[in-house]
Amino acid sequence: MKERVFFKRFVLIIVAIVVFSAHVYASAALLVLQRPVPLKAETIAHLTQNTHASENNPWQLVIFGFTRCKDICPTSLGNLHMLIQAASAEKIKMHGTFVSIDPDRDSDTALSSYTERFGADISYLRFDGDELERFKEAFGVEVTFYTKNEGNMQNYQVDHSTTAFLIDPEGRIKVLFDAAKDAAAVAKLFQENRELF
Repeated sequence: MKERVFFKRFVLIIVAIVVFSAHVYASAALLVLQRPVPLKAETIAHLTQNTHASENNPWQLVIFGFTRCKDICPTSLGNLHMLIQAASAEKIKMHGTFVSIDPDRDSDTALSSYTERFGADISYLRFDGDELERFKEAFGVEVTFYTKNEGNMQNYQVDHSTTAFLIDPEGRIKVLFDAAKDAAAVAKLFQENRELF
């Protein structure tokens, strides 16, 4: 009985923290953080290593995925391209970054070819091993590999978080949204909430 009461109080505290620290838009699962989450220096350094992101200190949109994804990742990248254009129309400097969660199959060549199809303002990051784990952990990204083993290193399935991250020029996560579903709500944010930018 005491455990149930404790659990209910714990859940209520978590809900209260979310409500007070984020503004939730009813039209989508869009979260605008009233207290942006600062990224570690290592993570910021990775994000600014490409030439586009290091110029003029733009806002950044970051998504995670893999090149063999048939539906969610292409949709997310198409939405990223649309959002960069929407931001540009509002005079907001923005760059997109696609982070591979499948470095065993995503070579630099494959990633370069894949991201180029979605526009010059989208680059990619590819990490291996512990470096990838630290980068995913910085964003709380979850990844599950199905049937990947020594006998199957090419034809396995991957499931991953679809959360996109809008990072301000100071290197803080400011907005969280579903990359495949919430692009229209984010574009509206650029137009109607100029004080954020």
